[in-house]
Amino acid sequence: MFQNSHSRLVAISDGVFAVVLTLMVLDIDVPERITWATMSATGWKVLLYMISFGVVAQYWIYHQELFHAIKEPTIQLLVYNFIYLGFICLTPFATSFLSDHPREQAGALMFAGVIFLVDAVQFILFRLVIRAGGGRAQLTPHDQEEYRGAATMLIISGVYIVIGLILPQWLLLVIVLGLFGRTVQTHLWRRWAARHGQ
Repeated sequence: MFQNSHSRLVAISDGVFAVVLTLMVLDIDVPERITWATMSATGWKVLLYMISFGVVAQYWIYHQELFHAIKEPTIQLLVYNFIYLGFICLTPFATSFLSDHPREQAGALMFAGVIFLVDAVQFILFRLVIRAGGGRAQLTPHDQEEYRGAATMLIISGVYIVIGLILPQWLLLVIVLGLFGRTVQTHLWRRWAARHGQ
């Protein structure tokens, strides 16, 4: 009779992701005057928006795949999902903060810190879902790849914090490289698995 609803979990999660992805674009103002300085500032905000959009979109892809097989989420899973969504909701603020302080340590650490928190809770969610599904022995090769990807993302986001501390002006480049690195890792793993019949 009383049970946790998978469909409601997915609905609230998708709603939060949709709002977050939309809110980030609102930080881009149309310049009142067209000058090189205003176009440069606007270009910076558009670039930052695109990178942030890519980061959040990657989180949504992981999230929808992670929760696809869950029939009835546990209370623990619901709580951690809301913590995860709470950190996702900080992304527009962190993006705006970095946009206003692009070369400063505070802006870089705010952005990198939010990414690290999201990745840490995402890794916990992966572990909870795996435990609910019978443990790591039950994982398909694709599931193992996704789990490794979540662990890799957590490690890479730790690197983002270090970069934010020592070279804040390079943070966005490192994040873009991290996104590409994750894509390359996935591609190489799939090629290896195809060659070895997994």
